[in-house]
Amino acid sequence: MSVVSNLFAGEIRVSLKTAAGILTAYPASAAALTKIAAALPKAERRRETSAKNGADVPPLLIVSTTEECNLSCKGCYACERGEKRGALPSDRVYEVLDEASELGVSVVLLAGGEPLLSHDWLNAMSKQDSMLGLVFTNGTLLDKRRLAWFAENRHLIPLLSIDGNAAQTDARRGEGVYAKVSEAMSALRSSGIPFGVSVAVTGENMGETLNSGFTEEYMQKGCRLFVYVEYVPAEAGTEALVLSKEDKRRLSDFAAQSMKEYAALFVAFPGDEEPYGGCLAAGRGFVHIGADGSLEPCPFAPFSDVSLKNTSLKDALNSALLAKVRENHHLLIEGEGGCALWRKRELLTELTQE
Repeated sequence: MSVVSNLFAGEIRVSLKTAAGILTAYPASAAALTKIAAALPKAERRRETSAKNGADVPPLLIVSTTEECNLSCKGCYACERGEKRGALPSDRVYEVLDEASELGVSVVLLAGGEPLLSHDWLNAMSKQDSMLGLVFTNGTLLDKRRLAWFAENRHLIPLLSIDGNAAQTDARRGEGVYAKVSEAMSALRSSGIPFGVSVAVTGENMGETLNSGFTEEYMQKGCRLFVYVEYVPAEAGTEALVLSKEDKRRLSDFAAQSMKEYAALFVAFPGDEEPYGGCLAAGRGFVHIGADGSLEPCPFAPFSDVSLKNTSLKDALNSALLAKVRENHHLLIEGEGGCALWRKRELLTELTQE
């Protein structure tokens, strides 16, 4: 297991313990996170064993669970991926998560499309209580059945996507979406289910989202996890929305300061990757599974030379493409635009052709 993977896993370990302390008002959720934190040493040993056997296993797995969504948000990277390629078979979904757990993965990010439309991944993840599952949802489909499901599976935490205030969120996601998300937050709080928000941070909404008033408003609604995702210009013509280097520093500083001031967890993604010597994708810290089972460096790099439909996760992690990306991580230093891999797609094209 690489030094970089160890450092990143250490941050996950600290975050889990911090989160368990924050959620003392939610005993069942705190117990679930404490259990996962206690399992981290075993997961680290499994990754070390995997490394000795030739597999670079990251502590974090990102999954695009489905290409389906009930919304059509402006600038959504999932909408820009092009032609749909067919979902990973149901039985294989369960097998992949079993393999991930056995290899030492500790955290799984379930994204989409809309993950609440992906019954296979959700049901399979509900059986993996030694791994933390973060469900990135648009929040409009959180009915009584799903609320009961989250109440039963405390190792899975919903993160509701917003883009600032009502006008900013509706402008990107559709009229009335902000009101529906607010209703979902109220229902989660009434049900005693902790949740987080995922904020796509742009040059336009930084003033609205990176301030104490915004933080305190959502903490009063019950939010205990703030994930700030730097905007990536997947849609042509939106390049002006990306964060400058100064903006990125402001975001990083705000998250760090907020951790000191509030009883909540604040995460900037991808955040400051300089201590890791470059991009954490391709297995250095995380890796991405596409909805069709393609194993890719990250969600914003739809390049793959292997599919989990016919390859084990262990073997897929050793793909030639992922190895080449890891070897060239020093060329993927963050600048502007949220994602170095997205900015250097030409490099990825060359590596794929090789």
